[in-house]
Amino acid sequence: MATPARFRVMALPALALCCMAAPPALAQEQGNTRMFVEFGHMSVPDEVDGFTMAGLRVCSVAPLQPTVDWSLSVALLPAIVGPMDLDLAVPIRVGDAVQLVPRAGASALIVYGDEVAGGLLGWNYGGGVVLNPRGPLLLRADFTSRQLFAGSEGSTATLQSVSLGLGWRF
Repeated sequence: MATPARFRVMALPALALCCMAAPPALAQEQGNTRMFVEFGHMSVPDEVDGFTMAGLRVCSVAPLQPTVDWSLSVALLPAIVGPMDLDLAVPIRVGDAVQLVPRAGASALIVYGDEVAGGLLGWNYGGGVVLNPRGPLLLRADFTSRQLFAGSEGSTATLQSVSLGLGWRF
């Protein structure tokens, strides 16, 4: 386990990634851009317990057009845990009312509590299903698997999440 000072040093790149993520996500064509309020469950594979999270996701739903898919979630435990993902996604229309959204990109995990403060960087992949993509209100279900670089030995930690979100045009 890394020391709190090491976590603080790693938090700077994670914060920079967060700041760089928002403008590209918001720069999508306004007519196709959606914002989702999401609720879900995050856990480490093969662990019984996980935790509930809430967050925001911003992306475009224009079919077959590569887009930025940005999300930020927060879970309140004895510490605040906040995963952030910046992905490249391609919405694929399956029917008039359904889209599949495969995506992959960079991840950051920010942790702040009494004894620990900092973050980890890594990569992720996942996918979503969007219902009613042309409407003013839509529903999205997502799965994400993150591989976070956890130590100097090249070790990684896996963090998975599932979420359900309600979205709208903006």
